[in-house]
Amino acid sequence: MEATGYQSLPLIETKGTKMRKILETLRNLNVADEDYVYLNYEDAAEVWHISDNYIENALGETNTAIMLAEVLATPGIAVLSRYDEDILDTMRAEGMLEEYDRDGGFADYLTEKIQEEAYQYDLLTISTERHDHKRGTCEISANLKVLAGELYELGPEAPSFVSGFDVVVQTMNGLLTLDV
Repeated sequence: MEATGYQSLPLIETKGTKMRKILETLRNLNVADEDYVYLNYEDAAEVWHISDNYIENALGETNTAIMLAEVLATPGIAVLSRYDEDILDTMRAEGMLEEYDRDGGFADYLTEKIQEEAYQYDLLTISTERHDHKRGTCEISANLKVLAGELYELGPEAPSFVSGFDVVVQTMNGLLTLDV
């Protein structure tokens, strides 16, 4: 990992030790339990923006809903939106979890609900770049934050929790993105 203007904190690239090194790096940066760790994920799909369901198609073609669902389904972690709202509490308050029968996988159920309701409830950030009058790129992103203390408590489960996300922390020198 290269950190311009800050001490270099290299990460070992092996899967088993990489996350421990990230947690170690967070501690070395004095990221306290009550500080937030920002998780950002973005995916895109080529779309025909002239169709009525291009956002629905893009939500199905990208992995953003799956990524959000996986972190939401992790017990012991409150996942907050960019608006500082607990996303799972919002989904519960809006009645999106009432049909969950507890027999299936919770992450799969959440993925389906997020894909259905992402646009209406602003669960994900959705933007479309138009290349011409028919074609474009629909970018779908999840911008989340979690308490560092809850991330530390995950211990060996932490690698799968942040895998695929850009991990960003506030330091005294500004925002620092860790190479996950």
